[in-house]
Amino acid sequence: MSSKTRRSMPAATAPTASLVEPFEPTATEASQLDELAEETGSLRSTSSYMVETSRELHQKVLFQSWQRRTAERGKLAPKVLLEEIADLGFAWRDVARMIGVSVPAIQKWRRAGGVTGENRRRLASLLALCDEITQRYHIQEVASWFEMPISAVAPVTPIDLYAEGHSLQVLEHASGHSDSEQILNAYDPDWRDRFRSDFEVYLDTDGEMSIRPKDA
Repeated sequence: MSSKTRRSMPAATAPTASLVEPFEPTATEASQLDELAEETGSLRSTSSYMVETSRELHQKVLFQSWQRRTAERGKLAPKVLLEEIADLGFAWRDVARMIGVSVPAIQKWRRAGGVTGENRRRLASLLALCDEITQRYHIQEVASWFEMPISAVAPVTPIDLYAEGHSLQVLEHASGHSDSEQILNAYDPDWRDRFRSDFEVYLDTDGEMSIRPKDA
């Protein structure tokens, strides 16, 4: 083959830039962790907001349902309201405490009436709350449930909650959507100091609940 022929042959072509995939540097492990932390933090904030919003909405709906039941119960005569509350098993001292009157006042209402409009509503509200708890959450023997402490770490009962204006916490406790610590914090932020004890309740070998010093 002559030198002229060799010069006329096309040279081998190299891949052009347009055919080569551009180089992309991979993210470092540190930057990946930063992105993941930011994403999960945002997700956590969103979920916390949704939890709080749904809790407020749930309480609002429960309150409206309770008020509707109160309006219906308020149509009954005060003596009938008192009879139905007694049939549930409440002690009059507890009823008196929850509606903010004395036991003699309730005894007078049972004998001679004379209930004011405000006290009639309070009686209707208490009975309506019991309706809400028993019918919506299927709690049996509601009066004894009101007497039961909501936690083993503090002697706070639904009676205490209701008597001190925390009726929504009673509903939250009945629903099971809030744990006892959340309810106690709403009731009294200082409850741990208030009810601190050197004793604890435990299950003894005979199957009965007993009390012992915490350092035993």
